[in-house]
Amino acid sequence: MRLPLDVYAPCALGRALDDTTVAVLTATVVCGAANNQLAHPGVEKDLADRGILYAPDYVVNAGGVIQVADELNGFDFDRAKAKAAKIHDTTLAIFDRAAADGVPPAVAADRLAEQRMADRTPASDWLRPSVG
Repeated sequence: MRLPLDVYAPCALGRALDDTTVAVLTATVVCGAANNQLAHPGVEKDLADRGILYAPDYVVNAGGVIQVADELNGFDFDRAKAKAAKIHDTTLAIFDRAAADGVPPAVAADRLAEQRMADRTPASDWLRPSVG
């Protein structure tokens, strides 16, 4: 962590970022696939206070959820790949929304997810496997 880094990518165990690691982190970006990277919610504010951009883990690693959700309707690789390709643009939209609203990226990501869920039909309609 004390070595010069551009990006720190926690991709294995969670809770890799705590008060101690954030204090010595030299990266300007945290973007990894591990679940639950932050030891506690206040870590994201600490990252922001140090000018470190945090990409929320559940956005970065959404590809796995996309595949599982696609399997509910009969897995189609091209369809799942097209949805996963949107992760990049979604991440940029989250960063823009966070900056505009003056909130951490995870808060902006939560708001976007809540908005998208509210705009959808009831879950029973889109989770039901298609038959035929």
